[in-house]
Amino acid sequence: MRPGSKTLAALWGFAEATLFFIVPDVLLSSVALSSLKKALWACLSAALAATLGGLLVWICANQYPQETKDVLLKIPGISTTTYATVRELLQNGLFIGMLEGAFSGVPYKIFAAEAGSANVSPLAFAVLSPAARLPRFVAIVLVAFALSRLIGTRLSKSAKLAISLALWALFYIFYFQAVGW
Repeated sequence: MRPGSKTLAALWGFAEATLFFIVPDVLLSSVALSSLKKALWACLSAALAATLGGLLVWICANQYPQETKDVLLKIPGISTTTYATVRELLQNGLFIGMLEGAFSGVPYKIFAAEAGSANVSPLAFAVLSPAARLPRFVAIVLVAFALSRLIGTRLSKSAKLAISLALWALFYIFYFQAVGW
């Protein structure tokens, strides 16, 4: 039996919240090319599973702050500058900081690590995380769905998917050029 989009989104969301470095938006936008409903459910699954992954990072950082930071600094796209950016964003408050981070390419896992290191309430972190993650997921899905509908049947599903994945590949080429590998 093949796993569905909600399951894949949950696995991807958890993975990206911990050690993986490609956002679930890649999968979510791909699902949105053919079904808005499935994509929105996948958004929710990704956000909730990312929260669980974030809590795991929170626990690790709370108990072993330096060791957790050392591990996370080995992940592509994360540097001491990333940590400084997160600390700066968190000065605006946990929710606003995570929301701004979600739309500015700052990895969620660093918010989890900083929240754990700073002893921010795990309950507050868990409640605010999906609310901070969902807006970007939903925005990406709505854009992908709208573009797919605009293109209509002029392109096949396979062609739309190939274009979507090529655009994500370009995005990541520029992203890693900007933030470092």
